[in-house]
Amino acid sequence: MELGKINKLIAQRMAPQGMYLADADGNEVLLPNSRLPQQPKTGEEYEAFVYRDSEERLIATLEKPKAEVGEITCLEVMDEAPFGYFLDLGLDKQILLPKREMRDDLKVGDYVGVLIYVDSISERLVASARLDRHFNREIDGLNEGDGVEVLILKKDRLGFVVTFGDKFQGMLYFNEVYQNLKPGQRIKAYIRKLRTDGKVDLILQAEGMQHVEPSAQVILDKLKASNGFLALHDKSDPNLIQKELQMSKKTFKKAIGTLYKKKLISISEEGIRLEGEPN
Repeated sequence: MELGKINKLIAQRMAPQGMYLADADGNEVLLPNSRLPQQPKTGEEYEAFVYRDSEERLIATLEKPKAEVGEITCLEVMDEAPFGYFLDLGLDKQILLPKREMRDDLKVGDYVGVLIYVDSISERLVASARLDRHFNREIDGLNEGDGVEVLILKKDRLGFVVTFGDKFQGMLYFNEVYQNLKPGQRIKAYIRKLRTDGKVDLILQAEGMQHVEPSAQVILDKLKASNGFLALHDKSDPNLIQKELQMSKKTFKKAIGTLYKKKLISISEEGIRLEGEPN
């Protein structure tokens, strides 16, 4: 039975305080009455998260935590104490981020990127914000151009630090982000560059013609919602294009070029106009 992990356990027996679940070795853990499923059955297999309650007793829940031991995640700060911060793990008990495992000062409501681990002395679940030593630098199996789902961990000096896959570290640079992002958010991104230091540079749109079609569809949808006309063209201010369409001017020009060749739009000094429907 693994502490801080979702275990596959068998309902062994009922008791006044709840139902005892057991692993293949016969180790038991209590699933309290307050967390029982609607129709508990002995002999049935359950996926249960095992942790310690407020009295440090080993206990199980069928609720899914926001992360398990060994995973990097981004959690909200719920409370502050002299010795650290309590974070929302998605369970009735919050997880401690000790001061010795912090990088920056925090306040209630902030989101912080952390790794979940078991403290070797107290055997409690705790969090660490000192992530540099926990990121996976073995990036040989990754490919430039691949799409990945990233979790935004924090704002840094140059951009947003993110993680994805098997604890890889990535960066989305401010000058290539055309929408509002915040820590704790998950979003689709694309690998731009695999760096020699084991870090990964990412962008929010695939490079080259690969991302022209989705961008073209965004423009078509915007045209349809704007009575077939947008006061944007290839000479428009990049900031205006970013504000209206959440894309760079370079991407916009490629996309309207594709739409123009397909005779779906016309382009003038006033803007672009919808001329037909996609095949």
